[in-house]
Amino acid sequence: MIKRVLEIGERLLFPNNIYCLVCGAMIDESRPYSLCDKCVRQLHWITGGRQADGKLQRVCAKCGKALPETYRGALCYDCMHHKHAFEKGFSCLTYGLHERELMMNLKYNGRSYIAAKMGEMMFDRMKYELADFNPDGVKIDVVVPVPISRDRLRKRGYNQSELMARYFVRAWDRELGEAPQLETRALLRTKNTQMLRGLDPAERALAMRGAFAVKSTGTEILRDKNVLLIDDIYTTGSTSDACSKALLEAGAQRVYLLTLASGGNRKPGT
Repeated sequence: MIKRVLEIGERLLFPNNIYCLVCGAMIDESRPYSLCDKCVRQLHWITGGRQADGKLQRVCAKCGKALPETYRGALCYDCMHHKHAFEKGFSCLTYGLHERELMMNLKYNGRSYIAAKMGEMMFDRMKYELADFNPDGVKIDVVVPVPISRDRLRKRGYNQSELMARYFVRAWDRELGEAPQLETRALLRTKNTQMLRGLDPAERALAMRGAFAVKSTGTEILRDKNVLLIDDIYTTGSTSDACSKALLEAGAQRVYLLTLASGGNRKPGT
């Protein structure tokens, strides 16, 4: 009952489905994820399966990036050249102009309520990858968002990955029940890192080395558990790997990765 009252209050404070989250056009309540029809078509969706045109969408078998139809390999260029610590990755969107607008609104324009729809997107993307629907699917025990530094948390007022993780778990509980445990305090960011934009994969990995650690109390929560790590954007995997290594060293059995968006399949050096 209390949860229901809180959800109603949240809707009154942050009403959904009035304006498109990307372009700001007026919409009605029937629009999925508070997106207008035009923006739904313009976003680069990653389904990991059959698309509206009947074609089977190809994704990297390791990180989950979308692959071109003409690409022959099972792994993207990055995963062919770098070994990742996480078991397997999944993503909702390929990062482009409209995806960037959506992310900028969340991270830098104070529109934290966007995370609710992002969490729903992420659950819908992950739903049919789960063991509940697929006997060979992913089993998740704990959901962990990527932490941000104290400085960024103070300036922004919230951790966007934590907000998305909370709404992801809420969508799971609402649709499937018995959602995995959300753990927001076990994984810590132990140092401020420079902006990774413009760095090559080796420089990114070096910048993220030792940037995360698990609290001693977190080892009991993570031991022998399958963890779903949630972040906003995946590019080369340096942040995801640093987090995954810390979680695995703390006793997690496997770490899966779920991001809202991922970069394209670029050749090294491009």
